[in-house]
Order: sequence, then C-alpha cells, then structure tokens
Amino acid sequence: MKRIFLTSMLTLGMLLTFAIPLSAAPSIQLVINSEVVHSDSPPVSVAGRTMVSLASLKPLKLNLVWNADKKTVTVIAPGVKEKLVLTIGKKEASYGEKTLTLDVPAQLNKNHVVVPLRFISEAFKAEVEWKADKNMVIIRSADQVEKYKKLYQGTDLVAARKIAVDLPSNDENTLDNTEEGVYYQFVFPEGEALRYYYIVGNLLTYYEIKDDVKHLVWEGVEKAPGKYTKEKGKRPPVDKTEYYFLQERVDSSVTYGKVGSGKLVTQRLPANVTGLHDIILPISGEVRKDQIK
Repeated sequence: MKRIFLTSMLTLGMLLTFAIPLSAAPSIQLVINSEVVHSDSPPVSVAGRTMVSLASLKPLKLNLVWNADKKTVTVIAPGVKEKLVLTIGKKEASYGEKTLTLDVPAQLNKNHVVVPLRFISEAFKAEVEWKADKNMVIIRSADQVEKYKKLYQGTDLVAARKIAVDLPSNDENTLDNTEEGVYYQFVFPEGEALRYYYIVGNLLTYYEIKDDVKHLVWEGVEKAPGKYTKEKGKRPPVDKTEYYFLQERVDSSVTYGKVGSGKLVTQRLPANVTGLHDIILPISGEVRKDQIK
C-alpha cells in the first residue's frame, strides 16, 4: 500500500488549556488500508463517541497544517480540491464551500487534534467499520473501497487472490530458506483467496486474512514433503484440495495445477509482467467459495 508522511507537525504545546478531558478507550485497535496503526495518540472515547486523532491517519495520506492563532487545522487530501478546516472546540467544519457538522467538537488530546470516527467517513469519503466485539476500527480510504469488495465479496477468484497476496503484512518471517536455486510458489485451498501458503525454496509461510489484516500464522522449513526441520506457529490442517502456482527458475514461466494430481500446465508469461502476483492464473472449473458478505 502506498503512503506518504504528513508534511506538517501540529505544534500545539501552548494550547493545552483549550483541550477537553477525554477518557482513553480500552485497547482500541486502528486498522487503515490493512495497516495496523501504532500511534502515540490512540483512539479515545468522549460522550459515547470514539474519537480518532488526525495524526494517526497517515495511511490516508493527509497533509495537516496547524494555525496557532486561529486554533484551526487544515486537512488536505491528495487529489481532492476542497480543503477541510477544523476549529478546536467547534462542531462546525468547513469543507470547500460546505459546512459539515461533527457529533462532538474537534478537540485536543495530548497535543493531537481528535475528531469523531463517523466524521472520517463523511469528510474523506472513507469506509469506516466499528467492530465492537473486537474493539477494532477499520478504515478503508475511498480509493481502496472497491478493492476490498473484490477481496471479500468478488466472484473473480484470480482477482481476489492477487489482492490477497499484495496486502501488506505486519509480520515478518523468523525462519529462512536453506535451498539453492530459489523458486517462488503460492498454494491456495480450492475456491479460496483469504488464506494461502507462500513458498520460497523450502520455506513455507502460511497467511490468513481477517478484518483486513494479513496474519502470518505459521512458517516451516521443509526437508521432505510434510516433514520440517524447523517450524513456528500453529501448523494449519492439510486441505483436501489445493492448487499451486509456481514460477519456474529458468524462464520465469508458470507451472500450475492441483497439488498431487500430476496434471500440470505450464504457461509462459508476457515479457512485461513483473509482479509476483501475476503467476496466479485461472483454474478451469474452479469456483470461489469463501466470500464474506
């Protein structure tokens, strides 16, 4: 996922007298475009509303400009002509020539401007989901909403799989491939896109996608089929039917088919193909079965 850093710091140290006391919301996790956001200004709760700091919204690519005299912050989103202007302590905000109303006034919390979560959706046309059972806020920027629909609800299995493998992961491998002549491979359960193996040589990494976040569940170094010299995490059960996509070492063509069937198909990719996800190709007769409505 592409992102740029906020280009302006909010220098609010002299304005603490304007801040309204807020109560910390217990362990609210913020996820933006599949990135778990770690911020020194986590979501807080006021008047029953979840408040999110503008500074924590880096993945939305916002530029913030603070005006100390007027106690305002101007928010500029990439590709959007209109500027959003918030004033501390006021429920009204200007968005271009329009006036928007917040449920709770923009406030200061530990030198950060915070706004109601619902306002993020209204002002930035983002999709916001609150998962009360998990104390989690999920935000998808306007340019990413359609992608997540394809990932979760789409019937195009190849498109959904490509999106899945391209999602960022906050987890890193702790084990290493020990083979020479490395090749790359994806293995998916039949009809599924939201969980898969990524294989580099003899290093197998198993991922699952839940609540927009790609989790590294298990990894293992294979010495023989189903036998591992090292492994970490909970090894997933073996699926009855799996399909694999392997990039050949010599000519970068793709060999794919049903695991264990012996019936293989090899297809040479166009010379201009550079993305690893392009080795995922259609399987004749395979139908998606893991959509989340």
